[in-house]
Amino acid sequence: MLLTAAERVLLHLLPLWNAKDVAREATQEGIAEGTGLRRSHVPRAVKRLVADASVDVREGRIRGRGRKVRVYVLTEPGIRRARELLTGLESEEVLFGDRRVAIGALAAELHVNPSEVVAGLDDEGGYRPRRTALAVPETQLIEREADLRALAEWLRAPSPAAVVYGSRGMGKTALGHAFLATARRPAVWVDVSPEDPSALRHDIAASLRSLGGSGDPDVLERDITAARPLLVFDGYGEVVEGVVDAVRSVFAWVAASPGAKLLVLAQEATPSYCRFYGAAEMRKGSVLEFRLKGLSPEGTKRLLGNPGIREEALRQVYLLTKGCPLYLTLIRDGDAARLREVSRFTPAEIRLLLFSRGAQA
Repeated sequence: MLLTAAERVLLHLLPLWNAKDVAREATQEGIAEGTGLRRSHVPRAVKRLVADASVDVREGRIRGRGRKVRVYVLTEPGIRRARELLTGLESEEVLFGDRRVAIGALAAELHVNPSEVVAGLDDEGGYRPRRTALAVPETQLIEREADLRALAEWLRAPSPAAVVYGSRGMGKTALGHAFLATARRPAVWVDVSPEDPSALRHDIAASLRSLGGSGDPDVLERDITAARPLLVFDGYGEVVEGVVDAVRSVFAWVAASPGAKLLVLAQEATPSYCRFYGAAEMRKGSVLEFRLKGLSPEGTKRLLGNPGIREEALRQVYLLTKGCPLYLTLIRDGDAARLREVSRFTPAEIRLLLFSRGAQA
């Protein structure tokens, strides 16, 4: 199925024709991301559409940005042209996983616009979702920019797997969500079942359905090879041998599928006998390890939300919490009960921490 750059832009802009607010997707940057076109090719495509009165150029402010930006909006002729194009394409069949399905039916199944399916077609006529199907919550991270950059570099590198180690509450899950929000590639998130290998395989298979997988745990290798996803396993730590073997198998399949990636978010205290890789994989660069550290004193102050905190009080909080984001969040929120559940602080230490959070210089 061959579409011109201009036709891809028309289909991308169609769902935005009646948007009340200025959408980032209507900028050149958003068009490039939404259509799969190179950023350098977008100006020529929209110039043609403006010339034939299919698109208007406007200026507006995107929420959260100060300066005005140039955005592109379909005109009435452009809307008619895009709808006619889409009608002609909806009955076209594309490859999704191991089956062929009409674009219109696939869009309805995945709850996306048909234009998203068209934009996600590869050279072989197969649809590969360009964004994760996971609903990623917005996450405010402090002092994790270097960690996000490291993961972004790993995603571009040949290493098939990466493991992020951190103690409880250090923010591994939050980092993983933030990373996925910027990865812009097919991805699935699986919470590791520590004592049930069968449940883990079923969860992986079920998650891959959104990327065209069969949902059958017995053909995981085939589904991973076909989808070439970014797999994220959260909550890995002290697990039974069967789970180690299951993750080791997934790692082998990912390593054999160019483009597939495996990210494991693991407890710092994960025993060596629970690791799915060894020294040989580390030497070859097949697995990269990252370790999350606690926040700095300045980061601790920011998370507590008290810029005027007394230096002695900040020092006490920092020494006790070691900059752990979870502890600091609970202290900031005054949640003594939850702090008792997730930490080893004594009642006296919890009272001190809650008192110190509001101490003013």
